[in-house]
Amino acid sequence: MAGFFDYQDREDKKAYKRTVIYFVAASSLVMLLFLTIIYVNTKDKQERKRALARQEQEAREAAQAELEQQRLEDEALGIGEHNLTSEDLDFWDMYDKKKDEYNEPVSNNEVKEQEERSEADKDKTVSGNNTDKNNEDNIMPTEEEKEEMRKSQDGKHIKAKAKGEDLKWYDIEEDAPKNAYDLKAALSMDEEKLEYKFGTISTVRGVDVSKYQGDIDWTKVKAAGYDFAMIRLGARGYESGNLVLDDNFVAYITGARNAGLNTGVYFFSQAVTEEEVIEEANFTVGALMNYGATYPIAIDMEWIEDDKARTDDLTAMDRTELAVKFCDTVKSFGYTPMIYASRDMLIAGMHPDLLEDYEVWLSDDYEPEDGTDYPYAFSMWQYSKKGKVDGITGDVDLNLRFMNSKEK
Repeated sequence: MAGFFDYQDREDKKAYKRTVIYFVAASSLVMLLFLTIIYVNTKDKQERKRALARQEQEAREAAQAELEQQRLEDEALGIGEHNLTSEDLDFWDMYDKKKDEYNEPVSNNEVKEQEERSEADKDKTVSGNNTDKNNEDNIMPTEEEKEEMRKSQDGKHIKAKAKGEDLKWYDIEEDAPKNAYDLKAALSMDEEKLEYKFGTISTVRGVDVSKYQGDIDWTKVKAAGYDFAMIRLGARGYESGNLVLDDNFVAYITGARNAGLNTGVYFFSQAVTEEEVIEEANFTVGALMNYGATYPIAIDMEWIEDDKARTDDLTAMDRTELAVKFCDTVKSFGYTPMIYASRDMLIAGMHPDLLEDYEVWLSDDYEPEDGTDYPYAFSMWQYSKKGKVDGITGDVDLNLRFMNSKEK
């Protein structure tokens, strides 16, 4: 009986040991599994954190690179440094990591704080712009700018350009007869035909021509409403100094007179001495001997803009004295003399106050605002070099002759 119980006791002990071993093994397995799960979760979380950190760092580097590129471009364009601080550029503080990671809404307090920050930034930007604008408004003009403004408003100066020089101011000569026409009030334009009528002064229309106009049908010109023609009689070469008769002078003056137009002539001068300008006047009068003139005989004073000319070294006084001597000579033959010149030539290249004894034929393109700003007296006005007239092929110069009603 004792042997049986000893055997049973040994079997119970073996069973107990196996149970303990199984329990320990099972517990170890469970613990290992639990630790494995914790490890995996921890590793995944760390990986996510590292991934987020990498993304954040890459975004920061991209933003900094973009700002650096913008700064370099601004410097290349000459734009001043911006007013932003490092705090303004640290936009990551506005990035809500909690919302991104757990997809939870931002609290109302956080939204309010962000809105207040945005409003503060907006106010700061507007204030900065206003400061810049105030600084611009407070910039004082330089002495040169003040002088420019004064001369443009005092009515005593006018800008003009001489050959080879910049546009600059010239004094308006007080003693010179002034432009008395009310051009703003009394000028009117109808189909490229300009007209002036004010009180007893009105205008008649005319053309001026040279051989470059080719064949002209003067009957059509007259029918188109033109009453006079100023015809180039001849010229002096601006290099050779030789006198030549215009190839079409005879045909033009004959055709214009036969069509009923009044005719005058002009001579393109390149005289550099008193003897030469008297020679030009005598040449002109001699060529007119068989035709006569019902309109003035003009000396044409011009610069040769695109080439060197024999007259380039003349002073304003030289040109003035030569023009007056031409007119004196023409007048001595009983004709009406006249001086043709551009606005710039008259202001910058001559002395208008010394031309008061003779009529001036002004060349200046018509401006709708004021007609012409030429301040001195003139009796004929070449207002366009690109006119279109029936009977003449291509462009032609258009003119107005100002006349008192008694002269008509």
